[in-house]
Amino acid sequence: MPENDVFPLEPDYSVVTRWSDGVARAVAESGRSFERLKRAPQRLFELDFRARRTSELTQLRAWWRRFERDFFIFEHKAHSLDSEQTALRSRCFAVTFAGPPEHDLAGHEAHDIHLRLVEAVGRPLNSYPDPEAGHESVFLEESAGAVLAGTWTQATQAAAHGGAERTNTNLNTTDAFQWVYAGYGFRVWARRAPNLGIMEILLDGVSVGTADLYAAAAQAAQPVFTKLDVPLGLHTVKLRATHTANPNNSSSEGTILADALEILI
Repeated sequence: MPENDVFPLEPDYSVVTRWSDGVARAVAESGRSFERLKRAPQRLFELDFRARRTSELTQLRAWWRRFERDFFIFEHKAHSLDSEQTALRSRCFAVTFAGPPEHDLAGHEAHDIHLRLVEAVGRPLNSYPDPEAGHESVFLEESAGAVLAGTWTQATQAAAHGGAERTNTNLNTTDAFQWVYAGYGFRVWARRAPNLGIMEILLDGVSVGTADLYAAAAQAAQPVFTKLDVPLGLHTVKLRATHTANPNNSSSEGTILADALEILI
């Protein structure tokens, strides 16, 4: 399985990382410009190996022949700093070759090698990014989502992640709210309170579980549902009413919330 095939050589650090943004742009005859997110942004990794032995060059050539048309895993040992900026964080990426390895003779039995790898869309990983491990994430607030069905009332709420949220009465199981995002896994954020109910979470149209927003005492916004094992891609996360609530909730069904979506990038 390619997700278990880890690139065998350690490059010289630092590794240069570039981005392709995945946005299609066009200009109409009127002069108005349009943008549309067509695919997930991809990283391009530029790796250098300086004064390497001939055996390592041979190993790299063999890896190229094996994976010229397939993906494999690159473990970036110095991907980012932690939140205190004191320690490096490693991270695994599914990648493909952007081209064949380039090399020059740097001395007797020594070679300088340059290699480019492209982050692969839709490929499984042996280890997925996790915000608890310090990996990069960004937030989409409720204003970045869309109401698909029903009434989702927007209101200021100090305990919400971004200071505002949308509420739904949770009475009609066709009521739904959705975000579209480009990235890996995600966490749904919302506050919890005694009068809040249960909502269903769907990833790309498939149910992946529920989030119970009930708590005996009011709590500020926090992760209420986590799904990390998601390959890089363009995804949808839908919140849907269930018309159900925690048995401890005395308000029958209980309100549900659209607050924020944290996405791993």
